[in-house]
Amino acid sequence: MDDCSSFSTQSKEVKEGITVNTFSPRCWGVPIVILLMFLATGWAEDVSRPLEKDGKFVVLVTWGDVDNTPATNVYVEAHGFVPKYGSQKSFVLNMSSAGRYETSMPSGVYDVFVSEGTSIPRCRRVHISPGFTGYWTLKLEIDDVYTEK
Repeated sequence: MDDCSSFSTQSKEVKEGITVNTFSPRCWGVPIVILLMFLATGWAEDVSRPLEKDGKFVVLVTWGDVDNTPATNVYVEAHGFVPKYGSQKSFVLNMSSAGRYETSMPSGVYDVFVSEGTSIPRCRRVHISPGFTGYWTLKLEIDDVYTEK
């Protein structure tokens, strides 16, 4: 009885008093075909899904003066749920030139926090789209609470 649809496909070999159960080689084709179907399906999904480009975010920060002097020594952080990673992530924006803070980050919705020791902290929610650059231009305001003595 060598039917590939039941467990009776095991052939018994007796060697030196030991019984060894083995699957009949005729039945190997069915599991192999099923395995290949699963592998091909997974591979096809990965190929059909294009890699999502990261977006870029730039914060242009100036002091609250008449000349709009670019602000240095400012801390800028974006925090939000990132679908690409399936979790919350934070990204610190680095100063690329005076008053310009930027980073690349995956698409998503982020809360962006800007802080500087003598200015009022600011926060804004932004949406980052893949392959595009978002901007926020911000003029810092003096924090009277912090600067008063």
